[in-house]
Amino acid sequence: MAKILLLDDEPQIRRAVELHLKKNGYETVSCGDGREGLELLTTGVFDLLITDLKMPEVSGLELLEKMRENSLSVPVIVLTGFASVESAVEAMKLGASDYITKPPRLDEISLKVKNILSRQKLVEENRRLKKELTDKFSFAGIVGQSPAMEAVFERLKPLSADSRISILLIGESGTGKELIARAVHYNSPRKDRPFVAVNCGALPENLLESELFGHEKGAFTDARELKRGLFETADRGTFFLDEISSMPTEMQAKLLRAIEEKEIRRVGGTENIGLDIRFIAASNQDLKKMVEEGRFRADLFYRLAVATVDLPPLRLRSGDIRLLATHFLEKFNREKGRSLRFDPPVWRILENYLWPGNVRELENLLELLVVTVPGEKIRVDDLPDHLLNEPAGRISPALPGLFQADLKTATRRLTENFEREFIAAKLEKNHWNVSQTARALGISRGALHSKIKQYDLDGKRD
Repeated sequence: MAKILLLDDEPQIRRAVELHLKKNGYETVSCGDGREGLELLTTGVFDLLITDLKMPEVSGLELLEKMRENSLSVPVIVLTGFASVESAVEAMKLGASDYITKPPRLDEISLKVKNILSRQKLVEENRRLKKELTDKFSFAGIVGQSPAMEAVFERLKPLSADSRISILLIGESGTGKELIARAVHYNSPRKDRPFVAVNCGALPENLLESELFGHEKGAFTDARELKRGLFETADRGTFFLDEISSMPTEMQAKLLRAIEEKEIRRVGGTENIGLDIRFIAASNQDLKKMVEEGRFRADLFYRLAVATVDLPPLRLRSGDIRLLATHFLEKFNREKGRSLRFDPPVWRILENYLWPGNVRELENLLELLVVTVPGEKIRVDDLPDHLLNEPAGRISPALPGLFQADLKTATRRLTENFEREFIAAKLEKNHWNVSQTARALGISRGALHSKIKQYDLDGKRD
């Protein structure tokens, strides 16, 4: 029930309007004094104010000014005589939503109250949804407390605050690149503008240009009407280009021009359309290698990779597996009306598995379990066979037969395997610059050369 405050110093009008509002289902509080009305506004909660302009102590215009000073955002309808419409216009400038001339017609009051409250409800709903989106895609809202993800969040926060810098997200499939792109958008000055995402690998080459740039009527056989492209839809917002590595070379050139010139031309069109867009691209391929091989334009790569953020795979986020699994279980329990929980021995299996499909694989597994597990607990026997085949999946794929070895041999093999992969990753990150890599590892160049020879890492360079 909406609560309305009614202010009018004429008792006859005030009583008639109050009775009418109550008959229409509104909770109504009334008084005949502007000063008392201001006190009620500052101490109570109201959905609408209806106030006369001419009142003793504090007039309607003075009341509106006080409301503005105190940031009281209650919609207002003012009541005014025929001779003071100018005052009503002044009231509208001060923030009033509408006005009604006196003596007021009750049917007009009903209509205007209904319309204003409906608009206010839409505004509040819109504000609530925007807050939910902002909360959902805040960095705090992304599940992850591992050092690897904390480093990602620290990297992204200043990049989000700058609304123009292009960002390239790299990482394996399923690491949550679109989720991160949305977080960047909803933590940026563009958060109230559109976020538009397109998977460059999901659209056929002959449709991609029309989808991105739009087309004019008659531009090709099936172009029966003008179509605005996704770039126009994203104006003043953020455009997310997923799987950018699969974009055809010809389209790469057109995308580069759109980024550099900040304008596009629809297919079949002759006029340039200006755009203000922040671009975020994502790839699970090595774009630098593709540039070297001539499969991706170098100029486009450097336009998109102004800032590059590497999203870690789930196997390097072992501390997040329990958090993520619990999050997904709660999510699917709500959606599917279940109340499943984990049997403690399950955690060892989940935390030791390598998760080649990353976060997406874990999410899909939890949805499957919530649908198929018959009891109240998810037990080890409920897990798919591929999670159970190895007692420590996090290490066994790289070291088959490890669990048949004695402890000393197993420890040595694990240490060597980790050292080899760690050094190889550092070398890749530093583009095989031995001096930079040695400094990053905290060892000498000679020691690094010995390790490269020991682990035959020269072969990984190719």
